[in-house]
Amino acid sequence: MPVELQVRQVRDEILRAAGGPVRGLSNSSSRLVGMLFHEIFADLLGPEPRLHARAALPGGSATAEEMSARLRDHVYRLLLGPRVQANQAALQTATREVLDLWKSLEGLAQWLAGILHDAWRRSDDLLISAEEPLSWQLQEPGWTDSVSISGVADAVFRLPGSDRWCVVELKTGQSAREADLAQACLYHQMLAAGARTPGSLALVHFHPRLEQKVFAPQELKPLEARLKALIGRLASVLPGSDTHPRPAAAPPPPKPVYTDLGRRLVAVFREYNSPVELLGDPIVGPSFLRFPVQPARGVRPESVRKLAGAVQVRLELQAPPFIHTAGSRLVVDVARPDREPVLFASVRDQLPTADPILGCSKLPVGLDLEGNLRMADLADSADCHLLVAGATGSGKSEWLRAMIAGLLLTNTPETLQLLLVDPKRNAFNDLAGSPYLWGDRTIVYPDEVNPLEIFDRLVEEMESRYRAFQAAGVDHLVELHQAGGRLPRIVCVCEEYADLLFCGRKEIEERIRRLGQKARAAGIHLVLAVQQPSREIVKGALQANIPARVGLRVTSRIESKMLLDRSGAEDLLGNGDLLFKDIGEPVRLQGLYLPPGERRAIFGA
Repeated sequence: MPVELQVRQVRDEILRAAGGPVRGLSNSSSRLVGMLFHEIFADLLGPEPRLHARAALPGGSATAEEMSARLRDHVYRLLLGPRVQANQAALQTATREVLDLWKSLEGLAQWLAGILHDAWRRSDDLLISAEEPLSWQLQEPGWTDSVSISGVADAVFRLPGSDRWCVVELKTGQSAREADLAQACLYHQMLAAGARTPGSLALVHFHPRLEQKVFAPQELKPLEARLKALIGRLASVLPGSDTHPRPAAAPPPPKPVYTDLGRRLVAVFREYNSPVELLGDPIVGPSFLRFPVQPARGVRPESVRKLAGAVQVRLELQAPPFIHTAGSRLVVDVARPDREPVLFASVRDQLPTADPILGCSKLPVGLDLEGNLRMADLADSADCHLLVAGATGSGKSEWLRAMIAGLLLTNTPETLQLLLVDPKRNAFNDLAGSPYLWGDRTIVYPDEVNPLEIFDRLVEEMESRYRAFQAAGVDHLVELHQAGGRLPRIVCVCEEYADLLFCGRKEIEERIRRLGQKARAAGIHLVLAVQQPSREIVKGALQANIPARVGLRVTSRIESKMLLDRSGAEDLLGNGDLLFKDIGEPVRLQGLYLPPGERRAIFGA
């Protein structure tokens, strides 16, 4: 069975060798604006006519400069503006990154307009495929196994009726040029492996200024040989390689009932004239089975997604399958017939080690398909405040308890204090009198304490901390600790935020807005839970100031779109099945179950 690698792993290894930041370690705002740039580029060349570049370009004898200006306006109004608004909570402290994004998009408009103008002038019917998935099976002499490499190229240019092609890689910011070229060269090799004629490679940088370099196939030969050697080493298929040992044993084969479900799934898609091919065995998660599929030539992924309801009926499933894109693959998630809970105790060894002075700002979100515990970092601007939503039976209260347990086990009362707001009076009773409770060591019940007083206390604490930072000559909580100061991180957890709005929506939302904008640096964080993420609740202060979202099962598609900016949460399975969104597309995870006995032991510690 071939060893599987992603193109990004090769790029990360090159960056690591050069001493640069690898993927996932850069600033979260930089990662977000990079994602927005590539989303906008894909929309400019995508299937939606209203967003496509053609909708902005005048006909007739327009100049390249006129086309560039029209395209720039189109990008600003229809593509950038809505995305900045949708991500304003995560971009509040990223003014420089947003300005750099706009400069890069101006360069993109200029570059794309120039290409389209030249094609129009020469009467070329140029085809541009954005975000094209590529894969390559590589086997070199002497290797102990083959290697399967996959990734998504930014763009591929083709001329109809011709074998000419060019793979294009787009880069923003001050990136590592060696790693950029190596990544682009790898995409070129992947496409060339299945092409009848050799093609070219274009590497385009947009910031600080527009730069484009085109490489002929013969110029890439020396780099291709080095890349193959690096791939062999990363995959541990070189003779005697032990740098990255492969797993000792292959995963067990899937149960017959799972493989039979996959065959039936393919048959239903074929029946509805949207044939797909299974790409290997199903990936078995605790709650669902993931079937990676490849649509047949001419079958659009969107036509496959629309068949979720029909698949549910034909296969008699308890819920519609969740059909979406994961990485560069289309996947079909189907509920397991033998679902297993994920006990909190089974992942305790994956909790981070606590710093005795700083404590730990990371909280557990859920388990992914590979069995890894996904964490959210409250110190990161993308995760500093969380909105949690789920209907009755979704596992919302259990998720909150497991989240709190993870924080308690990686902190002390000196590094963490909790402000718990419990309108239902049954979510956090085991924490009554805990030394981790902030203030007077009591749980707040809104029928006894005005919620405005709760948030006023937090606002005053935030302002007090900023005064302390000013006196100490520091900018945020971590720097204060490094300078010898000691203040605990405060996490406010509200079990049903909507109930608080009866006490004065406008006033409470104004305090949420102040905290959302400034509290992260002060080490104060909000985790607000709602049953129904309706437009009335989410729009305004929450949408603009709470960047991270935990979506358990909700009652409607509209609620899912309000919470996550996409549908899907309405089809989750309940009992901790969730979608987590901070940067990029939501990730499906399984929440942790904390049994009552273990909960009392942790909360009463």
